[in-house]
Amino acid sequence: MFSLRKDFNSCKTVSCKNFGVVESEDYIYKSKRLGFLSLECKACGSNPPWVNNELIANLIEEKLSFHFSRKITHCKHCYRYFFFNEKNTAQLHGFTPAGTQRLKCNSCERIYSLGKHKNIDAMRSVLSTIVDNLDINNAIKKTGLSSRLYYFYLEKLAILLTNYSRLKEQDKIPRDYIGLQTEGKIIHLNHQRGFYTLMTSEANSGYILLQSTNLTKQSLPPQDIYNSKEDTIIKDTPADNVQDKLTYHYQQTLQRKHFECLLIGELKPIKHCNLVYPNKLVYVHFSLLRGFVKQSQRYRHYIELESSIRAAALMSASPEIKEARADVFYYLPFSNTQKILNNTKIGWWNDRWFSFKLGAYSPITKVLDDAPAFDLKQTDNLKCYYNYLEKHLNKGLNSFNTIANFSEILRVLFNFCQQREGKSTAMALALSEHTLTPMELLDEAIHLTDHLY
Repeated sequence: MFSLRKDFNSCKTVSCKNFGVVESEDYIYKSKRLGFLSLECKACGSNPPWVNNELIANLIEEKLSFHFSRKITHCKHCYRYFFFNEKNTAQLHGFTPAGTQRLKCNSCERIYSLGKHKNIDAMRSVLSTIVDNLDINNAIKKTGLSSRLYYFYLEKLAILLTNYSRLKEQDKIPRDYIGLQTEGKIIHLNHQRGFYTLMTSEANSGYILLQSTNLTKQSLPPQDIYNSKEDTIIKDTPADNVQDKLTYHYQQTLQRKHFECLLIGELKPIKHCNLVYPNKLVYVHFSLLRGFVKQSQRYRHYIELESSIRAAALMSASPEIKEARADVFYYLPFSNTQKILNNTKIGWWNDRWFSFKLGAYSPITKVLDDAPAFDLKQTDNLKCYYNYLEKHLNKGLNSFNTIANFSEILRVLFNFCQQREGKSTAMALALSEHTLTPMELLDEAIHLTDHLY
């Protein structure tokens, strides 16, 4: 598995000689000069908030195992994760006493077998309750399954669809260039429960590559368990022109205790898990996105105007930024383009803003010399997915496993079964030849994973 960044405490000023550098002699560690724990860089005067590296590492391992674990295909010993391990091959190696095909891994030479999917009708029944958006009690009753079996087949369905989508993505994700688009949203559930989620799509197609939440089964120190009643999410303030809109946005950021202090209001606990602060999740999410970009010759990342997301995006892309292979942009959708921005400095950090057809953008990094002009063609890709979740995610869910499994199933259903402008996002990314119905998707997933020898 290729290595992920382990230390996030470095300078995050792109123009500074210490950008992305760990253990510089210019650093003052755990400085409290500004009233919060930070890394002070004497070279540029910045004070990025201190990051608990151990906490991030534990969260990365948990999320990696859920979103990328290869549980029903290939050798489990040397090819544990999609994207993060080199793909291996195997050869046929007889049968088990029960008649299941055995395989011998060409990399580690271990013998293994891939069991066939059992009780497919149960998975069909569970899928139909998700499509019909039934609450859990009615869903269980409709399937005729016990509660235990319903949740068992729900997890089987989530693993199957996730593995199917990763197999498709791994074969088709572009190797020359890829554009990513990331935003964070709050998902509200019943009884004041909810969670913060980061969503990333392939920028041109709108295909949802990764959705990660701040729900975790990790045992957290009390100071890392989210328990705030305050809300510092940037409000959508009305404005007559895009420059005023941006100015209001920066002003709200500066009203925080520190600019990465992302709080999402009061949320009641969810069973069998903790909520971690959103400004911790961002480092986890962007680390996992490394899987999609690691083989690309170049890439661009378009992010919402949010300081904590900016910090994580820069840390994730720092190697490629230094090699002039990656660029990161803020973007802000705005329909009224009467005021044109052209290298206009706005905000505390004098970010440079430019107008484009759908709003305004700011290059956070130095734009590649031979790169095309800013080319984000859609700003509502993630909004469309968020609206889909709001409509289809069961608001009565109240446990880590059910929320995680439902969310991942809906990600795959949205990508392969929902149409936008006459095609699904999977079709737009060349992962599918036509829009599938949910049951066609299930059948195709079963067929693909059953024939991977």
